[in-house]
Amino acid sequence: MDALIPMPAASLPLTGHILGIGTNLDPERNAARIAARLADLFGRVLLSRFYRTAPVGMASAHPFVNYVAYVPSALDPACCKGLCVGIELALGRDRDHPGCKTRDRPADIDLIGRVGRSFPADGLAALCPDPYLAAPFAEIAALLTGKPVPPPQGDLCATPLPGCSVGSPRLGETPATVHRDDGAGLIVVLEDGLDRQADGLHPALLAEQRL
Repeated sequence: MDALIPMPAASLPLTGHILGIGTNLDPERNAARIAARLADLFGRVLLSRFYRTAPVGMASAHPFVNYVAYVPSALDPACCKGLCVGIELALGRDRDHPGCKTRDRPADIDLIGRVGRSFPADGLAALCPDPYLAAPFAEIAALLTGKPVPPPQGDLCATPLPGCSVGSPRLGETPATVHRDDGAGLIVVLEDGLDRQADGLHPALLAEQRL
């Protein structure tokens, strides 16, 4: 059974990767599936709000759902990217297709940047995600640096968790932390730093690393 439990963002280690995520095939369902699979691989995952966006650099009638995630991990970028490609393939993306980058896709996960001792959270301003990821990136950057989360800047998409019953927590309306628990399944914690100082992730947590 899914559960909603209190867990401040400060409980996440500040060594990991920031990911830009998009899907425009069955996007509401696949956006949640991607989040669940990231939680399976990396443990706790910090998610931005989910935004509907128009396709960019491709001809398609299918809008995207885009968001940004922070995954705590000591893996190097190549290994992290390999795990993300595995999620794309598992959800049905054909990366061998010659038009892979410009066709509709169930999952697209890109590395925006790495946070750690060599690239502290206060250097996030140096990263330049694509414009359609600017709003969700700003939300993750705020939580990583302990600043207030900005208000939504676009059309939000709220989606139920995979296999959840009606009335269960929904992803996308507010930044959230998700993780897997062997006894409870997927656990979602809605972040509370929207109108005040966010809990944030602090350098003292650098020693706490996962996978």
